Amino acid sequence: MSKKRVQLSTGTMKTRTAPRDGAEPGGKMPPLRVAHTRYHRLMLHNVPFFQGLSETELKALEQVGRTEHEERGSVIFAEGDTAESLYVILSGGVGISRDEDGRRVELSTLGAGDFFGELALFDGAPRSATATALEPSELFVLAREAFLDFLPQSPEMLTHVLSAVSSRMRGVNEKFLLEIVAKERVRTEMERERYRSLSQMVAGVAHEINTPLGIVNIAASIIADSLSSEAVSKYRSDPAMATMFADLQEASTLIQGNLARANKLVQSFKNLSVAQVTDQREQRDLGDIVDEIVTLFGPQARRAHLEVAIRRPDTPLQWTGYPGFLGQILLNLLSNAERYAYPGDSGGKIDLVLKDALDEGFRITVRDFGAGMSESDRSRVFEPFFTTGRSQGGTGLGMAIVHNLVTTALRGTIEIDSELGKGTTVTLTLPREVPEPEGNAGGVPAR
Repeated sequence: MSKKRVQLSTGTMKTRTAPRDGAEPGGKMPPLRVAHTRYHRLMLHNVPFFQGLSETELKALEQVGRTEHEERGSVIFAEGDTAESLYVILSGGVGISRDEDGRRVELSTLGAGDFFGELALFDGAPRSATATALEPSELFVLAREAFLDFLPQSPEMLTHVLSAVSSRMRGVNEKFLLEIVAKERVRTEMERERYRSLSQMVAGVAHEINTPLGIVNIAASIIADSLSSEAVSKYRSDPAMATMFADLQEASTLIQGNLARANKLVQSFKNLSVAQVTDQREQRDLGDIVDEIVTLFGPQARRAHLEVAIRRPDTPLQWTGYPGFLGQILLNLLSNAERYAYPGDSGGKIDLVLKDALDEGFRITVRDFGAGMSESDRSRVFEPFFTTGRSQGGTGLGMAIVHNLVTTALRGTIEIDSELGKGTTVTLTLPREVPEPEGNAGGVPAR
């Protein structure tokens, strides 16, 4: 796209116009031209940079700047161009955009009285965006060198310049942060839906596996009963037959024992998966829930050479809450211990302690004896996007999600103590009964 730029008068703020009827001889400025100049001056005064300038200083500023006319579609400057000037829109409109992965992203649309390109006054670095005239526009252009020369004449302007730039940068940073948070919210929701689908699939598979496991268990029981019956006792007098029956009896016992273990594992998958899908508020023994979660983590723990020890009271800890959310929390904490406390499958011990905290509710402590973390890292561990394991695939969202689930979904508290080389202790305190959110009869915590 061609760019048409007309510089009307180098170093002045005069515009080139054809003499109109009734113009004064000798080239004197007619009244209309005076009004036009005053309008320009008023527009400059509205720019935060120049609000503290006196009328005399504004006139001096006009003398070191220049005006330019841009046709509709004209590129004023392109991303990557050398930055040399600040632009003030006297009339018309300008669009600011930049290229993101080959896609043009519109950042802002500016109108009369707005300004852009202000960072050029300070660093002269390449342009970070492209400015395009959206309609025929008139611009006041202040070059960097002219600005720096003018600054000693009005020290007060420096204060306004810094204030305006800071305000603009703060606004851009806030907008950028909000965009990141929105993207992460969408990504987290998509991740959550993916886990929901996976949980549904696991629950369905667990249900289907239960049937053949039940049949095999019945068959193994029949074999065990048959081997113990009087009908085969007469054969036990033969040493060879007795040895064979003993082996069969032992094999039957092994089958039944491992079937019971498999059934418990499948039931744990089913219970936790269904809880994560429905987020149902239930009353259950907290110890049983933790047992199921640790059972689910078992294969991962064995691969990483981790020993997870559970210490719980002999009496049941009746808890009313959301087992699915508690499962997400504890699985995340156990996975963190595997990844950060004992990296590289070095293995180690994890203590998981349940305690009745009386008036405070129930307390769950997850403690490892691994690498630990510094105080600076510990103080930031709940910050979104903070991670020391980016190279290991960490997103910096895991502990932020854990904190949100504990404090919002389960209405509890979470504390972390850690010391380099001595391990990390995470303490959850949960109310005995997690209140059900108002207006949410289904029992799903508001998020």
